[in-house]
Amino acid sequence: MSLISYIKREEATGQIADIYDMLEQRIKVIPNVVQFYTASPELFIKFMGFVGHYIDHPTLNAITVAYTRMLISHKSNADYCVKLQSGILESMKVTKVDLELAKKDYTKINLDEKNKALVCFVLDMMFGKLENAKERINHLKVLGWADKDIFEASVMGAIQKGMVNVIKAFEVQLDF
Repeated sequence: MSLISYIKREEATGQIADIYDMLEQRIKVIPNVVQFYTASPELFIKFMGFVGHYIDHPTLNAITVAYTRMLISHKSNADYCVKLQSGILESMKVTKVDLELAKKDYTKINLDEKNKALVCFVLDMMFGKLENAKERINHLKVLGWADKDIFEASVMGAIQKGMVNVIKAFEVQLDF
């Protein structure tokens, strides 16, 4: 399943089992990539709090968050994460046509101007194409994004990009 050990569903106890139970109720499955994070149980518990922050975010909508994660994964050639995030997007009624269009050119993503601008800002930042940062941040603010939102979306993108590399390096296997 990966090059390092982690706590599988059938082995989980305590807080890990509680989190797995909650995940099964919400998403019906616990993918290997989620179980992989239990290689460090303490970090897994903290990371699930971090994930929850974005799931329940008051201003970053779930589609924008999932698109950002999926597109970072796609540009990083991380098939596992692309498939996971695409499945999440499809469960939110995003069409396969829209997903393929976004993969071909993320600037054509089927979102309103406000959310599209934020996704493009984060993607450009993660892949070294961010020019005119000051103007772009000001534009995001004009569109209605608060500093906190811009920062939190950027941090989420950075963590996604980094974790994609970890998942690939440890050869977490696709299981769905």
